[in-house]
Amino acid sequence: MCSFELITDQDIVKSYCTDSSNYPGYADALVRPESTSEVVEILKEANSKKISITPIGNRSSLTGSAAADGGWILDTSQMTKIIEINHKEKFALAEPGMMLSDFKKKILDEGLFYAPDPTSEKECFFGGSIATNASGSRTFKYGSTKKYVRALEVVLASGEILNLRRPEIEKNTFGYLPFQSMVDLFVGSEGTLGVITKTEVELLDKPENFFGGMAFFKTLNEALDFVIAVRKELLKSGPLITPRACELFDNYALDIIRPDSPFKIPQNALAGIFFEQEYSLDFEKILERWLEFLEKNNAIVDDTIVAEKPKQQDELRRLRHKVPSTLFEEGGLYVNNGGGKISTDWSVPIFRIHEIIDYAKKISDEAKIQEPVIYGHIGNGHPHYNFIAKNAEEKKQILQVVHSTCKKVTTMGGTIAAEHGIGKIKKDFVKYQYPKQLIEAMRAVKISLDPNNILAPNNIF
Repeated sequence: MCSFELITDQDIVKSYCTDSSNYPGYADALVRPESTSEVVEILKEANSKKISITPIGNRSSLTGSAAADGGWILDTSQMTKIIEINHKEKFALAEPGMMLSDFKKKILDEGLFYAPDPTSEKECFFGGSIATNASGSRTFKYGSTKKYVRALEVVLASGEILNLRRPEIEKNTFGYLPFQSMVDLFVGSEGTLGVITKTEVELLDKPENFFGGMAFFKTLNEALDFVIAVRKELLKSGPLITPRACELFDNYALDIIRPDSPFKIPQNALAGIFFEQEYSLDFEKILERWLEFLEKNNAIVDDTIVAEKPKQQDELRRLRHKVPSTLFEEGGLYVNNGGGKISTDWSVPIFRIHEIIDYAKKISDEAKIQEPVIYGHIGNGHPHYNFIAKNAEEKKQILQVVHSTCKKVTTMGGTIAAEHGIGKIKKDFVKYQYPKQLIEAMRAVKISLDPNNILAPNNIF
């Protein structure tokens, strides 16, 4: 007899079946484990009966990865403990169910800093950010989540527990390179290989100070040139500016934030760059460096926004986050018509950003589709293209353009999924990124760890 509660009331279960992508999920039941031992019991029971399990966090995924595809939903929201914060060795050990923003605040209150900052940090769980290898605006300086994951406790489909730790040695030639750190196999695995029940992450010293800012440009090309100039500056010995974030707003994104911006956004601006800069020396001196750099690179310097105080910084980040939230709401208006929001998260080497944006514009114009809103992590060569399809026919046309763009991205040394993963929605894109032999090799790894294919079925493959 099982000790865990199996919730089968469909009024409850249905509310957990989909994620922010609006992918149409369904499930027979919901389970809410409170400990690793309960996760073990649940998986053993499900595996013996070949019942599929979809592990979920707070379902902020944009790819359908947290949308159930039958079977049971395993909700991690009851596993919320921070087990240890170690100041001496600078790490934290935590369960998956705490809201990421709450986890980060607790770390800050302890005088330390957890660097990953996905846009959805107030809507996603700590464990979900690990399972999707989440990133965000500060990835420009700090990198994505996997860089900070030191160790994992994972429960396999069989109920076996793996305790994995990233090797701390400087050299290693034992086995195929992708397997030399087993931690990396599970970070970003989207629930397909095991249920992550504990994660140890690296912490940093809390930055002394930072300020936010937004610079404006008369053309999108000038904004892109500025970002390339920033990257070239960072390659220098002793760079003058070292932003931790570098985010794009095109003219349509600026139009979204203009109505309720507490800051002046010049009417002649057709692009903006949001940035954050940490500093320990004199604020006026580092600000002067920024203004000189902006003037040198064709910014509308007199209208540059500088946010030194926390309230101003929060307002700038709110404006940054308003763009995707507004588009999500708009897209939701057309879901019943077969349309909705269609977003991309491809990335290319930054020095080829002009080339791919010109290509994407050309094929969009040829297809005569509505222009997208372009915004996001431009510093990493990773702008988001968000289209709004009003019906099924428009959605079909837009997806053809997205497929063509993604094919081009892979020929430029880029990736089709820089942060949102594959989930269920982007499975058709995998063939552009990998030859079929490697896809089958990845599928073989999945089956070796989950022979009954019960974990997150239809994610990735």
